[in-house]
Amino acid sequence: MPAGGPLLDPDPDETAKRDVELSFVWDGSAARVVGFGEGGWRAVDLAASNPELVDRLVLVSTEPTEEAPTAVEAKTLLLFGSREGGQRQATWWKNRLGGRIEMIPGEGRDILARVWPRVLSHLAPRSTR
Repeated sequence: MPAGGPLLDPDPDETAKRDVELSFVWDGSAARVVGFGEGGWRAVDLAASNPELVDRLVLVSTEPTEEAPTAVEAKTLLLFGSREGGQRQATWWKNRLGGRIEMIPGEGRDILARVWPRVLSHLAPRSTR
C-alpha cells in the first residue's frame, strides 16, 4: 500500500471467494505478495530477499525510479492502467523482473479495486469456492 495509505481489503467478498487471508505484516512464513503504488517497492524487496518463501508477486501501478530493483524468482504479474504512462512503467518492470504485463484499457493508476479479482487469481490460482 502507499506510504500513509489505509491498509484494507479492496474487495472482501472476492477475497473470501478465493479463501485468501490477507496480512499487512509479514511474519516470516511462506507468502504470496502484492504491492500497490509505492508499496510495490517493498513487495519487490521482500520477494528478492526471500526467494525461498515468496513464490508469487503482483505489482499494481508501481512507478519505477532511478534505483534498479533486485531480480526476483517469484512468478510475477504486472498490472497497470493504460493512461498516465502505464505501458512505459510496466515495460520498465518487465525488463528488470520479467513476468507478465496486463494493461487495463482507459485507466490510470487507481486500479487496485478493479483488478483485485485478477490479483487474487494470480496469488491463489484455482482457489475459488
